[in-house]
Amino acid sequence: QSLDGFGGTLLQDQSFTITCRETVPVQATHTALRGTPILFGAGLIESIPDGTLVARANSQPAGLVGRVHATVPIETPGGSTRVGRFGWKGGIATVDSFSLDAALNEMGLTSQFLAQENAPNGDLALLAQCDTTADPEDMPDAAGFTRTDRFTHFQRLLAPPAQTPRSGMSGESLFVSIGCADCHVRSYVTGQVPEDALSGKTIQPYSDFLLHDLGALGDGIVEGEATETEMMTRPLWGLAQRPSFLHDGRATGGSFGQNVATAVAEHGGTAAPSAQAFGQAFGHHEAPLAITYATIATR
Repeated sequence: QSLDGFGGTLLQDQSFTITCRETVPVQATHTALRGTPILFGAGLIESIPDGTLVARANSQPAGLVGRVHATVPIETPGGSTRVGRFGWKGGIATVDSFSLDAALNEMGLTSQFLAQENAPNGDLALLAQCDTTADPEDMPDAAGFTRTDRFTHFQRLLAPPAQTPRSGMSGESLFVSIGCADCHVRSYVTGQVPEDALSGKTIQPYSDFLLHDLGALGDGIVEGEATETEMMTRPLWGLAQRPSFLHDGRATGGSFGQNVATAVAEHGGTAAPSAQAFGQAFGHHEAPLAITYATIATR
């Protein structure tokens, strides 16, 4: 059942007054938690040519059927589709779209592209009581830029996570041999974009940015073209700085190596063979550090 008439699929649990906060509607048949993705290097990821990701989808190792998540950017309504690469299900293709979507859904900031407020639990009367500012709220400043423009400028030029040493480490060969690198693809060269700092750069995000069926690890949510069990391959750069892993943060509470091992063990669907190979080699011990530091924290 669609929740469009009941406040949408994202719970708005913060507001200036308690009466304006949403609750999970009784019509909801499934709930899922989501962690906040990192934004470092977002502009570089955005600059990977669509054709590169399409080519990857068309030349995957045997047994993989990952697919691009085609989506129309919010800032070009009615325009051509782009390959999604942001969000847990790859439903966002550009940093502009990321800013616009987050501004509305996380901050309640309407814009020229998303001018309709999310009514609390779909209650338009309550919306009129809670929000008396005319829409769209995000208007150009003295320099001609909206706040979401400013969000985009900041996020697009964030540097990627530090990756050292550049000489590499032996653990990466293990990462490759058990099949992790089939989806967590190491490197790309960015295309030519307006920003020189983002053009023609070799980056190492460790992702194919494709949707894969992960079985029980799926979040149970349909988003755009993505089904309940499909998730986009997460970039692994910057993982060493995070205290929890997976879309709902379930892999947490242990050491870095233990959390990684837990996250790997949760992989199902087409990722199950690699997860099984990892478990047979290392189990849930500290040994995964040999791989994770070679591919995630280092380069």
